[in-house]
Amino acid sequence: MSTIARRSAKQLAGEGDLARAEDEVAECTALRRLAGNLFEISFRAPTLARLAEPGEFAQIWVNQGHVPLLRRPFSFSRADPGAGTVAFYLGAVGEGSRRLERFAPGDRARILGPLGQGFTLPQKSGRSALVLGGLGAAPFPLLADRLAALGEEVLWVNGARTADELYPDDLVPTGVKEVFHFTEDGSRGQQGRLTPGLLPLLGGVDRVYACGPNSMLGALFELLEGAGSGVPGVAQLEVSIEAPMGCGFGTCLGCAIPLRDADLEPVVGLCCRQGPVLRAPLLDWRRLLLQPAHLA
Repeated sequence: MSTIARRSAKQLAGEGDLARAEDEVAECTALRRLAGNLFEISFRAPTLARLAEPGEFAQIWVNQGHVPLLRRPFSFSRADPGAGTVAFYLGAVGEGSRRLERFAPGDRARILGPLGQGFTLPQKSGRSALVLGGLGAAPFPLLADRLAALGEEVLWVNGARTADELYPDDLVPTGVKEVFHFTEDGSRGQQGRLTPGLLPLLGGVDRVYACGPNSMLGALFELLEGAGSGVPGVAQLEVSIEAPMGCGFGTCLGCAIPLRDADLEPVVGLCCRQGPVLRAPLLDWRRLLLQPAHLA
């Protein structure tokens, strides 16, 4: 990465504060198996529970051996400072998450965090839409709790291929006012992909937070870029994106992401430092959508 690109990326998007990160030995307190390969795992980790903010992530060392060699990145789904616990919502899709799925209460892992840039909380309460696709639900329980505590009216818009891949209704935070479902096969809620049916739900919404496959996020950006008055534009859209992460704190440069500077010129940032949450206009969506998906 050139000096100009590095400086431009930092000025555009900011960077996560590594000084806040702690490497905590955490004990599994519960593992709840959900539909399909989905599960939620909780750890007692008092320091992380106090520090974690919505949209930030942790690097979890799931095995003190050589496979998997590197820690795996996962967004904080919940953080309860009073109980001293954090939770992660996962699908058993890669070696790291499959090992976590086999955890039982009492098993331990090393968790490094919080890392990265999280979501921006509003200065004045209004109406927020949380748009989540599949495993993109992961950072939103914590965000919904924080927004509701600020007096925000929260809409939860959940899309997936089929009903079993939707985030469970009984895990949706109580502060959420409305929940909407979209499934591609029509097994729950409105049939079809999420983005085509989204605009009618966004009337009167002040801001949109989104997480899901990068292809979904790109479609959402395009939708809001061309939307008329009465719904948020792309300036009010924050997205949590995915990229292959190695170290999680900016050393390996494995999670490079394409950004745009003030003159719309291409620059390069790092998902683990400038992201994973960014204001949508900062991303070069054409180049981003050419990058491969990441399985943790």
